[in-house]
Amino acid sequence: MSAKPLYRQIQQYLQEQILSGKLRPGDRVPSEKELSQYFKVSQITSKQALAALADANMVIRIKGKGTFVAGRSDTDLLHSIQSGLKGIVGIIFPSIHMPIESLLFYFIQTLLHERGYQTLIRVTDDTMQKEMEAIRMFGLFGVRGYLIFPAIDESYNEEILRLSLNKFPHVLVDRYFPSITSSSVASDNIVGTVKMIHGLLDAGHKNIGFLTQQATNSNAHERIAGFEKAFTDRELPIDKKFWFFAGKGRNDKETIARLKRFFETHPEMDAVVAIDAVIATLAYGVLQQIGRTIPDKIKLVSYDDPKLPFVPFIKQNIESIANHAVDILIRQMESTYQVERVTVPVRLVEDVTYPLPRDLRDADGVSYL
Repeated sequence: MSAKPLYRQIQQYLQEQILSGKLRPGDRVPSEKELSQYFKVSQITSKQALAALADANMVIRIKGKGTFVAGRSDTDLLHSIQSGLKGIVGIIFPSIHMPIESLLFYFIQTLLHERGYQTLIRVTDDTMQKEMEAIRMFGLFGVRGYLIFPAIDESYNEEILRLSLNKFPHVLVDRYFPSITSSSVASDNIVGTVKMIHGLLDAGHKNIGFLTQQATNSNAHERIAGFEKAFTDRELPIDKKFWFFAGKGRNDKETIARLKRFFETHPEMDAVVAIDAVIATLAYGVLQQIGRTIPDKIKLVSYDDPKLPFVPFIKQNIESIANHAVDILIRQMESTYQVERVTVPVRLVEDVTYPLPRDLRDADGVSYL
């Protein structure tokens, strides 16, 4: 039997696990209770073993979170928790390649750094499973709060529900979950869509097409509601034969072919509203291809700027969304947890002066012009 004290034997065992790579930086180390049960010792003994590892800078102990393997240097993220920084915030986005997403990400990260917070970032490729994994992973690093741009096709996330029930600081940006009581900051989607439709009706358009997604998230749901409200306000019937529902993969040949059939089936349409800039760009290309040029033969209006000539659009105040989201999160982290839902005004930009594009291509490089 070893002459070493029991806690030193446990310490040595864990050190070997760390140095061999079986436990890696950021991994959770078994708790005092788990170690005491495994080695059949008292929790006082297992506590001494973990304390000795912490003294050797091999683990970081985070109150209320657990014990985690430290990095190889003082620049490790876990060490930064104990530095002069206020803490770490987890930022979770579906992607950052769209203009709205990249701008929102830029403003949020800049504002947090200015307020003394470090950030961990995860891009989820628009899938809820990766979103849930990111929330769990960031929890291991002891983040003080989360800023989450939820996946586009989901209306529920059990990890966000857990954050809500535990009153853990978190804010949803651009979208929200009707079934979960979380703080959120989003644009006024209903009013924005109403503005687009009223503008078209005032200009004398009657057969207005609507290019949308299924109402699988709050943005799509509210923009659909805004379309319907605009017609209800004027006591006009809504003809859903002029509605086109885009699938999630909207840049493939099948979707473009569907758009072409849609426009050719309804030559009486004199205006089209696109739910976002991606579908607006595809519609612009298809309309040009079939000879329905914009704006002389048909009017196209978009939510967000597709950067196309003669296409009015709804402009969101991205900087304001970021400011509100960061302010709410910091209040939750530094003061009292309260649920706040902020709706940020939008405006309709009608005087669009972009030059004619030299080329518009789909995802496979097929030119429309």
